[in-house]
Amino acid sequence: MIARLSRLVLPGALSAALALAPGSAPGQFLPPDPARPQAGTAPGLTLATASAATTDRVVARIEAGRDFCARIAQRAYAIDCLAAQLEGVARDMPGGDYRAAGQILTRAARDLRRIAEANADPALPRGRVRVADTISPRALTPVRRDALNRLAAQAATILQEAETALLRSAEGSARRMVHYQRIAAAVGSAKVLLRSA
Repeated sequence: MIARLSRLVLPGALSAALALAPGSAPGQFLPPDPARPQAGTAPGLTLATASAATTDRVVARIEAGRDFCARIAQRAYAIDCLAAQLEGVARDMPGGDYRAAGQILTRAARDLRRIAEANADPALPRGRVRVADTISPRALTPVRRDALNRLAAQAATILQEAETALLRSAEGSARRMVHYQRIAAAVGSAKVLLRSA
């Protein structure tokens, strides 16, 4: 996907341009705007019993987060971007039938974030990224570009494990099965982004 606009938002006066996808506007560091929507935000998820409407919202947030990360021109930010998106989904996940799914997403997000933090690229700035009118939910850590393929493969494995765990955790519940299958498919769809990193 080609970003219409991709900017890294950092505190203070620090300023530098990001390399952008073809056809993108120049990137710059800007202070965050609290009125601007953050990637993956959606109405609160409150229902504890699995339902099509709640699962639709969970899946939509995962997909919106994945799409936001795909539009960031610098691929070094993709792993931590996915971590940040999954953190937000897991944090807002309702309990009840969705409790296990929330725990699995929390674990996947934590593991993705650890990869980014352990392999941070000192040559790239850490900060909040803006694409068009959407800002990442937190500052993102870019990974070392010379290790990007290896790290992306590790991140894809984490997503695959989360996908498998989601499917297994609903095996004993016919009511939850279809909902967890949909959430697992949404998580698994992010692996495409990592393969292109």
